[in-house]
Amino acid sequence: MADNVTYEIHRQSLSEQVYHYIKRLILSGEIRGGEKIPEEKVAQQFGVSRTPIRGALHRLEEYGLIQIKPRSHAVVVALEPQEAAPLAMIRSQLETLAVSLLTDCGTEQDFKELGLLAQECNALIAEGDIAAAFEKDSLLHLEIARRAGNRHLYEICEKLDAKVQLLRLVLRLPLEKLKLYIQHHDEIINAMKRRDKESAVALMKHHILNQLDDYEKVKNREP
Repeated sequence: MADNVTYEIHRQSLSEQVYHYIKRLILSGEIRGGEKIPEEKVAQQFGVSRTPIRGALHRLEEYGLIQIKPRSHAVVVALEPQEAAPLAMIRSQLETLAVSLLTDCGTEQDFKELGLLAQECNALIAEGDIAAAFEKDSLLHLEIARRAGNRHLYEICEKLDAKVQLLRLVLRLPLEKLKLYIQHHDEIINAMKRRDKESAVALMKHHILNQLDDYEKVKNREP
């Protein structure tokens, strides 16, 4: 477990800090699907009681990353590779709808702020910080859904997000492929900014479904 955690007590509650810390451990693959959350070690790391730990774990369970066993412990949700295809199909339908709506209703400020998120995502993946890049990528996709103006669409995308992030760890696409997909964000945002709905929708669909195709190619090459 990393020793160089930066504590920002003046800015975040202890539970909030612990939440982000454990979430990063999961999304970096340091704690894998089916493995137990090391609550005692986290408590020692932060020098806190179990109360902030449990608060963070309940948030992570609501998000869909972990499962809390009654009167026992918490484990990371385990997803199987075969879940990738049905999840990608659902995600493609939802996120192309979000792009279509946002192309019509988005403001210049929306597209500017999305562009800044895309730049941050590019910088993180270039540095090789995959966990942070995944989190920023997730935020970007959720922001597209949020700004599309349909609350129900956003809530569904938000619920789906945890499974998307966990599956990325299962699929284990090469870093160069991940860099390529991260770069797609700029093209999608620029198409929306031009009010080119057809291109924006096609680019988002390609962005999501081609990751699945690349996973199948990688899997077929494995011994």
